[in-house]
Amino acid sequence: MKIPLKSGLFFWVGGLIAWFLQAIDWQPYWHDIKPEDGIVLVFCILFVMTLFTVLVKRFDVFILRFLEGYHWPFLLRFWIIDKKQKCFWGYEKKERRFQELANKAYGNPYALTGEEREEYARLDQEFMYLPELERRMPTRLGNILRAAEQRPQEKYGLDAIICWPRLWLVLPDAAKAEITQARNNLNDAAQIWLWGVLLVIWTVWTWWAIPVALLLAFVAYHWMIQAAEIYVQLVESSFDLYRFSLYNSLHWPKPANPAEEYEQGQQLTAYLWRGSEQTTPTFSHI
Repeated sequence: MKIPLKSGLFFWVGGLIAWFLQAIDWQPYWHDIKPEDGIVLVFCILFVMTLFTVLVKRFDVFILRFLEGYHWPFLLRFWIIDKKQKCFWGYEKKERRFQELANKAYGNPYALTGEEREEYARLDQEFMYLPELERRMPTRLGNILRAAEQRPQEKYGLDAIICWPRLWLVLPDAAKAEITQARNNLNDAAQIWLWGVLLVIWTVWTWWAIPVALLLAFVAYHWMIQAAEIYVQLVESSFDLYRFSLYNSLHWPKPANPAEEYEQGQQLTAYLWRGSEQTTPTFSHI
């Protein structure tokens, strides 16, 4: 079995450095250790490191959910979402500004100045990763992942939470490999965030563990943001490119146009979730 120590290596190295930097003379202790005792000690240290690392790895999904804003007290979540919506440069003002620019550019994109076009593109990109108000989360990471769940339903009538496990099974291997790599990067960033926070343990030996822990957590969170954006783009692209593979695999009649597709997508989602005893639609046998 592969020992997943790499993501937590800096944690153990940081602890070792903090330990050696203490103003303690360790020389007498080393003389008292026999060779056979040293082998046992090394084995025990490696065992504890491996066990601790495996346990941390088991928490990557929980950490992601926590950093999205789940498991937070309801009142805290509501307060943060409300502040982000109504603060001095919150989403309400950004939405009004975006609408102003959209109205100005309607029918004539060149009506915007170069600076306004950049602002319009930036706001459009930001709102792409922002779900509707009643589905928003208190963190940027949560909004990115929640918006990704929302877009396939808005575009195709397919609920991503229900349809994704089925769609995954019919994706080509190349697409699965890309998505798996993106998801692993997201999970790795979550693990590094947790390892960074755990560095505060070494404050028992040195005070600088706190700023190092904060710095690592900050960097890991921003890495998570980048990894999440890539991951959700790949998931959305899978719906864009391979959703009809899901229709074909279920022998569900494919829509003839976008308007019909939205309704068909809703029906397919309901069928996957609850089943149906209706005589329509008629399965297409291919």
